[in-house]
Amino acid sequence: MRKGNLVEARRTFVGPLPCALLLGLLLALPSCIAEAAIPVDEAIASLRGLPFDAFVETSYRHLVLRDPDTLWGMALASEYGLERYDQWADLSSEAFAETGRLEAAILDILREVDIDALTDAQRITFEAYNWLLEDRIARSGFPFWDFPIGPLSYGVQNLALELLQGLPIDSIEHAADYVARLREVDRWMDHLLTALRAREAHGVVPTQLAIDLALAELDETFPPESEGGCDPEALGVYVSFVERLDQLQGLDEGSSAAFLNDARDAIEASLIPAYRSLRSYVSSLDGRAGPVGVFGVDRGVEYYQILLQHHVTKAITPEEIFQLGEREVARLQEEMRAFATGVLGWPSGLTMAALDRRLTTANVPVLEGIPLLEEYDRLIAAAHEKLGTAFDVLPESPLVITVDRSGPPAYYREPPIDKSGPGQIVTSLVSIVPYTAYDEPVLMHHEGVPGHHLQLALARDLDLPRFRRDLIGSVYTRHPTFQAFVEGWALYAERLAAEIGLYEEDPIGFLCRLRLELVRAARLVVDVGLNALGWTWSEAAKYLAEATGRTESTMTSIRYASYPGQACAYNVGFFTFLELRERAVEALGDAFDLKEFHHVVLMNGAIPLGLLEKIVDTWIAENLRG
Repeated sequence: MRKGNLVEARRTFVGPLPCALLLGLLLALPSCIAEAAIPVDEAIASLRGLPFDAFVETSYRHLVLRDPDTLWGMALASEYGLERYDQWADLSSEAFAETGRLEAAILDILREVDIDALTDAQRITFEAYNWLLEDRIARSGFPFWDFPIGPLSYGVQNLALELLQGLPIDSIEHAADYVARLREVDRWMDHLLTALRAREAHGVVPTQLAIDLALAELDETFPPESEGGCDPEALGVYVSFVERLDQLQGLDEGSSAAFLNDARDAIEASLIPAYRSLRSYVSSLDGRAGPVGVFGVDRGVEYYQILLQHHVTKAITPEEIFQLGEREVARLQEEMRAFATGVLGWPSGLTMAALDRRLTTANVPVLEGIPLLEEYDRLIAAAHEKLGTAFDVLPESPLVITVDRSGPPAYYREPPIDKSGPGQIVTSLVSIVPYTAYDEPVLMHHEGVPGHHLQLALARDLDLPRFRRDLIGSVYTRHPTFQAFVEGWALYAERLAAEIGLYEEDPIGFLCRLRLELVRAARLVVDVGLNALGWTWSEAAKYLAEATGRTESTMTSIRYASYPGQACAYNVGFFTFLELRERAVEALGDAFDLKEFHHVVLMNGAIPLGLLEKIVDTWIAENLRG
């Protein structure tokens, strides 16, 4: 899992807007406008006549500056010239329509480019940017079909609170901005509620589990008056403000007290009432829950196909993904049983549940007495020793492991744009008994090397257009850019770790790697089943238990309801990397060079998989000619 400093994930339309689509665009979540963004007509005029590279950079800058909350959340604000954050991103219908008009104009100008006059590198940029804009157009036709409200990081309401607590306060101006934002939460919430009601009118309602968990979280964070009410000073947004003001240089005691009083007043007058309104609305949905996935929603299967295209970034049907998942599940089950019997000496014919129990039990003593953080450091160091066998270029930024005990087991955070700091694997160190929930070696190879760090930190070293390097996805829509390339590479890296010898003395770890690969393959079947075939969660849970031997928590269903198609990006990307490598080996024979292959697929930054296939095919053809 790759995340920015806050979270991991625009719409366009070319030509006249039909009334129904325009209404959808006006109420959808969200494209945003920042104080730093210039008027759309002025932005469009500034793009006419620019050289190609300048056009791409300038137009992309205009787009992302209309979503300032995401730039602040991903610690990219300074890169794009933002200094103040006193206002929330504008989720209004007017702002959304204006952003759509800008995106449509950018695509029109892009299509006027003389492709024959471009260099090879520019053609890659052209195709990738064209894909990005067309993808936004496709999704803009379904403005009411996503599920913004849910528990944990699946709920946009929680992301807003996380954003507040993550905003920097390194100047008196920033302290004033923070208080100004607190005063504006009610306006932000009004726009969110308008968008949620529009979804409800189209039958798009969260699942009952999502409703129940969201209500429980809201009641815990904002206790009702019947339970004593909500103390503003107990909220994280206030506590974090106090802590950061204490560290602010040049702020006297009186000014600090004034800021805190203003913050408390803003929380009482704006933030708490806003979240009370949200709680009231979510409560009104109780008992009217929607299905898990989008199958039961009008045009849901059509929307799901659009989401698959977005997440996997190449043409593929739900049926093809379903069949791929079934084939891989059968293959991996057979491979796991054969390895368990032939290498570990376990009985033959074990059910997947029995194999999973043995595997977990066998791993209890593996790290006994060894601090988990120490083991993570060892795994990363061992991986670094082997990278030279498969790569000829490595990132300049180092990789470190940091601890956030309130976060997930682990995720990756890229180094700053200016490379003033390292790439980070952020871990909660929650896995006391190894391999029960996350398999430590696989986790480190996925998030670190040869996975996300090698791929994404290397992209920061390259002279690439920003949209292929920064991978900005809105904190509200949570649709990351080029997901299949990013997560597909991380899965490919898990297998590559085994191929370069990182499991030679760890057969249990190798089998655990296969187990996680099996879980990812089963996701393909379940994601399609729930969103395209009308499966119930009970049917999906039964399939997962039979396929993997694991009993899935119903919390897992939130993922499929909140992110239809996202789980498919991992495996489709993974198999694309494998298939391209096999294609190159078959074509080039003894002339195939693994380092050169990896150089080709990584040195263009993140791109759609269909474009990656063209690049690798061109490289193969050039090698055959040469």
